[in-house]
This record gives sequence, C-alpha cells and structure tokens, in this order.
Amino acid sequence: MGKLGGIRNFRKLHDPNTYASETGSVGKNVYKKSAKFKNSRLSNVEFGGCALAVKGIRNGLYHVIPEMVDSKFTERLMKFARELTLKDSEGVKGKRSLRFSAFRSTMQMLYFNNKHEVIESAKYFMRSLHSDTRIETTLDVNGLIIKMMKSPSGATHYRIFSHLSVVSDYCYSESNRHYDPTNSLDGLNAFAYSELVKFNDPFTTQIKVVFPEGTVLGEDCTVIHCVAIEFMEPNGNQGFRPIYGASLGMMDVF
Repeated sequence: MGKLGGIRNFRKLHDPNTYASETGSVGKNVYKKSAKFKNSRLSNVEFGGCALAVKGIRNGLYHVIPEMVDSKFTERLMKFARELTLKDSEGVKGKRSLRFSAFRSTMQMLYFNNKHEVIESAKYFMRSLHSDTRIETTLDVNGLIIKMMKSPSGATHYRIFSHLSVVSDYCYSESNRHYDPTNSLDGLNAFAYSELVKFNDPFTTQIKVVFPEGTVLGEDCTVIHCVAIEFMEPNGNQGFRPIYGASLGMMDVF
C-alpha cells in the first residue's frame, strides 16, 4: 500500500485490516540461521511445547470448556506452563521439560473462572478422597445448602458435577524434534453427576468417579479433580436442562 520512512503499510488477502512493519525487518532464512537469533529460536521451541501441553490439558477438560471457564483461562495455563520450563534447571534452553508432576500443589492454585463464588462457598461442605492408585475419587458432600438467590434466572434446581482428567509431563523429543507427552494417558478423563437438588434443601451425598478399568497412572501423570455446581431449569416433558452460568472450581490436584 505504501511506506513512510522505515515503515510500510500492507494488507493480507481477504483481510480488511491494515498492518504495519519495518521495511528492514528480518527475513525468514536469516532468522532460522543467524546466531544472532539463536535465543529467540530456542524460546519459540519451548513456547511451542507449552502450547502443546496446554492443548492437552484443554482436551482433558473438554466437558467444561468453553462453557464453564472464562476467556483468560487458556492465558493462565500458558503462563503456568511457561513458568515450568523456566524451573527446569537441568535442561538446556530450547529443550527444557514441563514437569507438571513436580508442581502439583502450585497447579492447584489455578482457577477456571473469575466468577467462582458459588463453588468456593460450596467447597466448605465437600471433601475429596482418592485411592492410592489415583484411578478413582470420592467426593463427600455433607449438608450443602445453596440458596436460589445465588443462581441464574430461571434455575430451580442444581446438580454437582465431579470431573477427573489426566495431565502428562511433556519433554522435548530428539527424534521428533518437538515436545511430546511422556505418557499416552494424557487427556484421559472421567466424570459423574449427583442427583438433582432443590435450592435451599440440605444435601448430603457421595459422588464416585473412576477411570476406565485397567488404567495405570505413572509418576509422570497428574490428575486434576474439578467440581462444578451446574444450574438446571425445567424443560417441559424432558425434565430439566443445564443453563449457562455453572460455577466451576479446582478441588484437588494429585
């Protein structure tokens, strides 16, 4: 489109936006081969590994994404993943690992949605217990009362959603020349629902979630246990249906 000084304006095919760049910007071949940009290339490799790991986490949580997370959730995951590569003091730059299994307690501090008041209040009435093999979890709910005033418009009932998903560690593969999960169970998930509950009624129950029979989790596997309060509205002859506004929270990471 034209240039002014060292800046040129241009447009992309089928894109109405106008972009700007320096006329003397670095070419693709120079970026790939020049020693001057070695650190940038190595950082980009690690960012690519972070992106793959975050995609794996999202795949394991596809039952709750995007309906129950906010628009910044993926950004928070990427930031956390990047911090893991920087904490790998043994690896070399460009090949540092993402050891989720070494930072489970830190991972537990992640949150799915900034609107989490309902589930955070409800968690005081919940306790999560998992087996030594980590293939099953029991959520104990004791005397939970959720008031209708905390629910979205139209909701008359709620149910509890208990969800497990597996996150594998990620390492750089010399043979594939990119990052891969160290365990094939990455993204495995399982979930269960409670019965429907009326607002203002005290609720006590146990919700057990079990991975498929034969599942064996390695030390390089981390399990995310999240719990949601899912609001329900009448749906004619079909009973009830969930409505937008579920409150999702992290229960445990083990």
